[in-house]
Amino acid sequence: MLGLELVVMLGLAVLVCNAVGERLRIAPPVLLLGAGALLGFVPPLREVHLPPEAMLLIFLPVLLYWESLTTSLREIRNNLRGIVLVSTLLVVFTAWAVAAAMHALGMPWGPAWVLGAAVAPTDATAVGVLAKMLPRRNVTVLRAESLVNDGTALVVYGLAVGITVGEEHLSVPHVGGLFLLAYAGGAAAGALVAWLAIKVRRLFDDPLLGNVAALVTPFTAYLLAELIHASGVLAVVVCGLIISQVGPRMVAAETRRQGQASWSLATFVLKGALSSSSGWRRSRPAAVWPDRTSRTLSSRWPSSPLSSSPRVSLSCTARSTRSVSSTAVRSSDCGV
Repeated sequence: MLGLELVVMLGLAVLVCNAVGERLRIAPPVLLLGAGALLGFVPPLREVHLPPEAMLLIFLPVLLYWESLTTSLREIRNNLRGIVLVSTLLVVFTAWAVAAAMHALGMPWGPAWVLGAAVAPTDATAVGVLAKMLPRRNVTVLRAESLVNDGTALVVYGLAVGITVGEEHLSVPHVGGLFLLAYAGGAAAGALVAWLAIKVRRLFDDPLLGNVAALVTPFTAYLLAELIHASGVLAVVVCGLIISQVGPRMVAAETRRQGQASWSLATFVLKGALSSSSGWRRSRPAAVWPDRTSRTLSSRWPSSPLSSSPRVSLSCTARSTRSVSSTAVRSSDCGV
């Protein structure tokens, strides 16, 4: 019953915080984080464990897919240079800056780079709150950049962890190969799944069956990319962008209307639950989050700040799902 109680509490938190935020003109994610932190102090909820894989299996593919479906490909092409620079070079530079700062404070380079990669991706949720105050071009760049910057951060993060535990070696060809595999492999996987999804959806006239196929699509793209050790984030984004262009020509209007309503509701609830659960996890003792990577780092550097924060390995994944901002589009513009 404890799991059911948690679902009810998270649902009420999403409902109340969004209603209060709209009335008081406060960003709902801020209220949701606070509500989640308060839930973390409820004794029975301290025993509830959310598997780290849930971030990748439930939240990330769905949120990224919907965001890519509702992002203008034309605006991305017009601002491609800025998006590429911000989502790659700026992420690497930010990770280096954080690593250098932590190293100056006494942290070894390995854990410092792990921490830098975990916090390097920008948080588009915060940008979404100020979207009305920014020029449209800046909002487009930040939204599109938030879709792919986690691919860069995850490569840097994985490389930093691998070097720290002695499983990777640092060289220009090796690092270049990892980035090439992450981006080229992810884009190829996303394009392939998008092509297959288009072929499959043409077989169904029933809106329910068509939307079931649409629901499976992002998870398939993410899975295929993971199987070839590429970026699942980029695979889902590329798949969504392709379908957003082809969908309006191949999907019936009734299917699109049903899909838009379903995806809008699902992503709204998932984003609210994710914000609440983020605050809830942060208010719990770190001891309930054992992690192989953190144990390895702690055993090598007992005095490292990572030894008291085993949740750092989840930060990049959590930021991946938090970086999806809400949008409202017309059903005719969305190939769901």
